[in-house]
Amino acid sequence: GEFRDKVYEVVAVGNSTMREILFGQDVTTLGVIPYQTGHLGSRTARAAKLGLKLNPACLVYGGALIGGHAGADALADVVASGMYLDDTVNMLIDIGTNGEVVIGNKHRMMTASCAAGGAYEGATIRCGCGAIQGAIKNVWLHDHHVDFETIGNKPPVGLCGSGLIDLLAELLRTGTMTRKAKIAQDFEVNPGITLSQQDIYQLITAKAGLRADQDLLIKYYGIQLDDLEKIYLAGGFGNFIDPKNAVAIGLLPPAADKIVRLGNAALAGARAMLVSHTARKDSEDVAARIEHTRPNELEDGFEYLIAERMYF
Repeated sequence: GEFRDKVYEVVAVGNSTMREILFGQDVTTLGVIPYQTGHLGSRTARAAKLGLKLNPACLVYGGALIGGHAGADALADVVASGMYLDDTVNMLIDIGTNGEVVIGNKHRMMTASCAAGGAYEGATIRCGCGAIQGAIKNVWLHDHHVDFETIGNKPPVGLCGSGLIDLLAELLRTGTMTRKAKIAQDFEVNPGITLSQQDIYQLITAKAGLRADQDLLIKYYGIQLDDLEKIYLAGGFGNFIDPKNAVAIGLLPPAADKIVRLGNAALAGARAMLVSHTARKDSEDVAARIEHTRPNELEDGFEYLIAERMYF
C-alpha cells in the first residue's frame, strides 16, 4: 500500500477483451464474427484515468494485440521466447483461457487461436483450479492407489492443468479410461476431488481444438513436424507439465524431446516490456507482422478435424 505512489510505470498484457476493458474500450465487436477489435496497436493511458491508485504521473502501457482473440498475452509469450529473433522455426503453445498457437521465425510468423484452453485452467472442470497453492500439479496411479504432488506442498484444493494432463494419461495407461475416453464411474483422486465423465469430455474437446490448430499451422507454414526446432509451452501451469504425458493424451504432437517449458511467459514478456522501450518497439513490430489465421473458417470440415483428435 505505502509503495503505490512510487509506481511510475505499468505494463499490462492480456487477451484482446481484457486489454480493451482495462482501457475502457467497447468490446462488443469481440463477441461477434469476425471477432475483431478496432485498435490492434499498443495503448497508453494515465493510471489515474484507468482507476489505478498509483503515482499521479504513472502511465499504463497495454501491449499490442495480434488479431482476433490473440492478444497482448500471446505477444508477450513470443517476446519471452525470443522466437521472433531466430532463424530456426519454432512453435509456441499457450494453454490459457484461449489456446494460442504461434509458429515461425524472424522471417515469417503465423498464429491461430481457439476458445479451448479454459478447461486446462480448471474453468469448466468441477474440481479444477488454477496453478495456485494446493493445486494438484502431478499425478501417478499404482494399483488403484493415487500419488500426487501439490504446488507448495499444501493440502490439495483441486486439479490444475498439469495435474489434469497427468491424470488423463495415467487413466489411459492403466486402462481405467478407454481409448474412447470412457470411465466406468467418477474417479476419486482425493476425498472431495473427483474427475467425472463430463470433465473428461471438456478436456478432450479442449485438447482436440488446440491440437487441430497446431497441426494446421504446421501445414499452413509449409513444413513438417520434424522441421520444428523447439515447441515452447507457456501458461501458468506450464512449468509442471510432463511432456510425455501431454504427448500421450494428444494435447501436444509426438515430439516430447522438442518441448521447452516456459512457465508464465506472458509475465516474463510483460517484464521485458516494462524495463525496455526497445522490447516494446520490437513487440509492436512483431504483432504487426504475425499473420493471424482462422482455421475454423479456412477448413471445410473443421468439426471433423476436431472430432478426429478427441479420442486417444
